[in-house]
Amino acid sequence: MVWLGALITLLSIVLWVYAFFDALTSPAEEVRHLPKLLWLAIILLFMVVGPLLWLFLGRPRVAAPTVAQGPVHQVSADDLDPSDFQRPSGRAQPLGPDDDPDFLRRLNKRINPED
Repeated sequence: MVWLGALITLLSIVLWVYAFFDALTSPAEEVRHLPKLLWLAIILLFMVVGPLLWLFLGRPRVAAPTVAQGPVHQVSADDLDPSDFQRPSGRAQPLGPDDDPDFLRRLNKRINPED
């Protein structure tokens, strides 16, 4: 029975801290029903009821929409050209410098200039 009381107390403290910091970091213009400072006071004064009221009544419903930096272009599968995904014809491109024989030759000359 003691464990249940300790668990309820711990959950109450976690809920209280979460609600306080959530209210603190919420933009003031998005807080619902009451001013932000009043919500913070309610959360601080009423340890169990205050956070629950904040979560159900005061918290902003949705996050603010982000502003796109330009026109958004939706791409569908019909817009894609299969040639965009093919390798260029001719010699295959090396994956890294250690796969390029010319690079390895130049590197060897830099390391051993007398050869």
